[in-house]
Amino acid sequence: MSLRTRHFREAEHRAGLLDRAFDDALARARAAVSSGAHADLNAILRDYLRAALERDLERRLDRLPGHPVYAHWWEPGDPGTATEADLRVIRETRANMARDLANGTLADMEEEADAIMRRHGLPEEVRRRLALGLAEAAVRAWDVAERRTLGSAPLVMDDEPAPSPPPSAPSPAPPPPQPPAKPSVSSLVESFFERRAKRDKATFKQIAMERTTLRLFLEVCGDRPADALHRGDVTRFLDTLRQLPSTYGKSPKDKDRSISDLIAEADAKGKQRLTDRTAQRHHTALSQFFQFAVDGGHLTVAGRTELVDGHRFREERGAREQRDMFTPDELRVLFSSPVWRGRHHFFREKEGPEIIRDGFFWLPILALYHGARLEELADLKRRDLRCDGGVWCINITEADGRRLKNGNADRVVPLHPEVIRMGFLEDALKAAPTPDAPLFPDLPQRGKDKRRGVDVTKWFTRYRRKFGLDRPGLSFHSFRHTAITRLTDAITTEQQRRHRDRMMGHASGGGEGDQRYDKGPGLKALAETLALLRFPEVDLSHLYTAERTA
Repeated sequence: MSLRTRHFREAEHRAGLLDRAFDDALARARAAVSSGAHADLNAILRDYLRAALERDLERRLDRLPGHPVYAHWWEPGDPGTATEADLRVIRETRANMARDLANGTLADMEEEADAIMRRHGLPEEVRRRLALGLAEAAVRAWDVAERRTLGSAPLVMDDEPAPSPPPSAPSPAPPPPQPPAKPSVSSLVESFFERRAKRDKATFKQIAMERTTLRLFLEVCGDRPADALHRGDVTRFLDTLRQLPSTYGKSPKDKDRSISDLIAEADAKGKQRLTDRTAQRHHTALSQFFQFAVDGGHLTVAGRTELVDGHRFREERGAREQRDMFTPDELRVLFSSPVWRGRHHFFREKEGPEIIRDGFFWLPILALYHGARLEELADLKRRDLRCDGGVWCINITEADGRRLKNGNADRVVPLHPEVIRMGFLEDALKAAPTPDAPLFPDLPQRGKDKRRGVDVTKWFTRYRRKFGLDRPGLSFHSFRHTAITRLTDAITTEQQRRHRDRMMGHASGGGEGDQRYDKGPGLKALAETLALLRFPEVDLSHLYTAERTA
């Protein structure tokens, strides 16, 4: 190329200008190529993702019903279901690819990237970007495969974004106006709990348990409007609960771990799973939430019925109640221990000369002879203890924030004659001199619900274990099971059975009219039936303060 000059300095200057012009032109050309390549790259990656999802759909169409899509090693009769086997394969593969993507280890994608670059004539500069994009598309494809396996993503009506139209295509017409977006389940949660606290007077403990239910449901089924949910979503939620370890919720770290991780750990370690009774409790909480959605106009009555009615749960109550009863030998050991025979002044589990008649002394005795629940007894006040027609009784009712389990739990129960002989009346009247005073002032109120029985629950677990009463299933609530069973064995008439149901806070089993207008048997009749409850293996006669009759 001629510089059109014979002078050296001028030629040198013109050559420099020419070099800079050439460099600028080359940079502009490279930028134009790179921009076009990146635009092509996005379209290529969308096509790659669409092809991967189409292959997944073909696999699902070709498989036999009840067989896996990906877990080809699984056969009918193997542990778990075909769906569970597929989920393990999908989640493991996706986790490996996501880890490689995070670490920048893209060797598995480079061969695919080379083939695409040759097919589309892409420049070498986009190789790394293309490999990263392919890895991201693969992870997204496995995400969709998991949701398809769980039934929460469409198969035929694909909701993936459509490919970008070519530049020459006319601009699409603007979409029609969309109706206002419906509120999602998560947006209704706080309003639901406000109503539970203000209108239903739910305790902090109840609300905390129901929050766990809704958090798990959203993790399993996703956050959608209530009327976009289906019965299969609730079924899948209940089935997932049944796979969680029985210890779920006992560690504060559980809520920070995914459900799939917890289930995988339970599979690997062979842990026991949540019972159907626990699944049913979550189902009840979910039903209450959907009723709130109905009341707010977010769900129809028929829609709620379709979601929650008719789900079946295994009946476990009979075996559980039998397992939870104290045996005669266990009662003999327990009530022959220091708290009721003579204890150290500071240590309840050590023998000594003192019998301290506090809440820890009286509550197990009251629970054994009356079958009442711990909090029903621990929260009693002086005004709940009264004499009616010559019969001393305790009034178990909702008052001053006290919450009972159900409507039948509101009742009047006569004092058992053994409890009176042991001096309960004298101790109670001394401990609670005014109507609003608690019968057990030594028990502090704990937690947001201000329950007095919290310390007794923890103490009783430690105490009974020190004396060998460590059988699975035993708890303070075992007193209630024991009392109900022993009284049932002692009664002989239908009238006495009715008395038992009244005293234990059970529904009588009568019709609606019976329950509405029947004010129940008299206290004297109840006291006569309760006196049939005896424990000959338990000798507490040394605690008698006077010979009395109920």
